[in-house]
Amino acid sequence: MSPCCRALGQQLALAPGVPRRAQHEDGAGGGARPGGPARSRPSPPMAEPLQKKLQGELEKYQQLQKELGRAVAARQKLETQLTENNIVQEELNLLDESNTIFKLLGPVLVKQDLEEAKGTVGKRLEYISGEMKRYEQQMQELERRSEQQRELLGRLQQELQAKP
Repeated sequence: MSPCCRALGQQLALAPGVPRRAQHEDGAGGGARPGGPARSRPSPPMAEPLQKKLQGELEKYQQLQKELGRAVAARQKLETQLTENNIVQEELNLLDESNTIFKLLGPVLVKQDLEEAKGTVGKRLEYISGEMKRYEQQMQELERRSEQQRELLGRLQQELQAKP
C-alpha cells in the first residue's frame, strides 16, 4: 500500500463520526469498557446508515490495496526471474557446441544439448514477459478501481460531516 493510500485509509478510519469498536482495558474487542462508557461517541440516528456504508466502502478500499500489494510483489518476483534468465541466456550465447551443459533435475545433473538449453531459456523468458504484462494490466485496473473507491470514500465522508 502506498504511503498516500495508507494515510487516506487512516484519515478515513479516524474521521469524526465513523464508528469504532470500543475495547476492554486488556485490548480485547467488545462493547463498553467495564465500569466506564464506550469510547466511541454516540451518533445521530440519521447518520448511522451513512456511517455503516462508509465503513463498508472503507473495507472494500482496504481490500483493493491488499490485492494491489500482492500484484506488486508478484511482479517484482517476476522481474527477478527475468533478470536471472537473461543472465543465463547471455551465458549460453557465449558457449559453443564443444562446451558441456548440464541441467539440474532434482538432485541430479543431466547433460543437455546447447540448442535445447537456449530454447528452454527463450521460452521461459517469453512466459515471464507475458506474465509481467498481465500483472501490469492487473495493477493498472486495481489502481483505477482504488482511485474510484477513494473518491467515493471522500464523498461519503463529506456527506457524513455535513449532516448535523
